Amino acid sequence: MLFRLPVLLLSVLLPALALANTPILRVVTSEYPPYEYLDEGEVRGSHTDIVRHILTSMGYSPDIRVLPWARAEASTRAGTSDMIYSLTYSRDRDRYYHFTDPISQARDVFFKLKGRDLQWQELDDLAGLRIGLSAAYSYAPDFMKWLAAGNARVTQISQESPELTGLRMIAFGRIDLFICEESVCSYLIEENLAEFPELSDVIAIPRTVGTERGFRAGFSRQHPRGGALRDEFNRALKDVRATISPD
Repeated sequence: MLFRLPVLLLSVLLPALALANTPILRVVTSEYPPYEYLDEGEVRGSHTDIVRHILTSMGYSPDIRVLPWARAEASTRAGTSDMIYSLTYSRDRDRYYHFTDPISQARDVFFKLKGRDLQWQELDDLAGLRIGLSAAYSYAPDFMKWLAAGNARVTQISQESPELTGLRMIAFGRIDLFICEESVCSYLIEENLAEFPELSDVIAIPRTVGTERGFRAGFSRQHPRGGALRDEFNRALKDVRATISPD
């Protein structure tokens, strides 16, 4: 009995000690289902699963917090947080982050009111329309340049859930189009129909605005090992893709 007691204590203490010695990586994101979202206090989503798996395989304990997007970016740019996801690359953002390889692809499309004859081949086909967009999202440069030239009446939405707000604004006729990542807004329509039945009148126009871009993670340039962490993340991401490749 005296011999078994120390063995029992070791079996309890060793995993706790190992966990205590695991370095914590401070990670931030924002509500952006189905990629990242809070579910009963737990951060979930397809990108969250990948990020958590990769960081754990790198030997880190990811402490993932959901913040409003502006706060998440400010925290990572200042170095208060070590990593942020999911975001697309831009030249301006590259000053603050070591960008990873793409976790998945982002496809931005316009959503419109069902039954409205709104189709387009060139952006100029949409001149003069009321177009809504999320104030926190980074859209294709050519699209933003077209807007800056005054070709459309722009409504920037900065509420906590700008995508859902934009879709409802279409349903109520307050804007003509809302630009959104297709998977995100399609998911929001399906998940919120019971509460907001007007969303059944909103559909996507199946044409990509700009080109498909990668959703990535970014390590803070304030982190002393930010570049090395990015490289290690990319190697692990490549291994993950190899395991799920049909080949």
